Amino acid sequence: MQLRAVALAAIIYAGILGPASPAEPAPYSAVEVDPFAVVQDVAFPADNQTALMENIAREITLAFETMIIVHPGDPPPFGHAVLRISGTVIRFQPANPAKRSLIGFHAGAAMLQARVRFADASTGQVLLIREVKGSSESVSKKIVKVCITSHWLESG
Repeated sequence: MQLRAVALAAIIYAGILGPASPAEPAPYSAVEVDPFAVVQDVAFPADNQTALMENIAREITLAFETMIIVHPGDPPPFGHAVLRISGTVIRFQPANPAKRSLIGFHAGAAMLQARVRFADASTGQVLLIREVKGSSESVSKKIVKVCITSHWLESG
């Protein structure tokens, strides 16, 4: 009888306090980069959409050489946890070729601002929503940096 009382007290205590710490997502060995949605009034060209997805995938494979890239709509690789990266482009400023040729470097480059969503592909649980802005290349690097600092991705 005393054992049952102790067990019941432990269950009640755990229910009141909850888990000791929030569960951290397991490291992902595969990433799916979905096409980004676009806010209604933003004119974001389809070729920029494709370039953004490719830049993100390329930056991920540069940072994590053995990372599996899953294309949207493909089945997840067996035995691999998949991190889904998606988002919404909320602002876009097209490149200015005149400024680029006169000033050079990154002046006049296309700039975008996106709300990026990181989620577990199997459960749909959103891990983080972060707003990033810059050129397509710098946005891609910032997205990978979030993955690195959050320790979501694993290599090998």
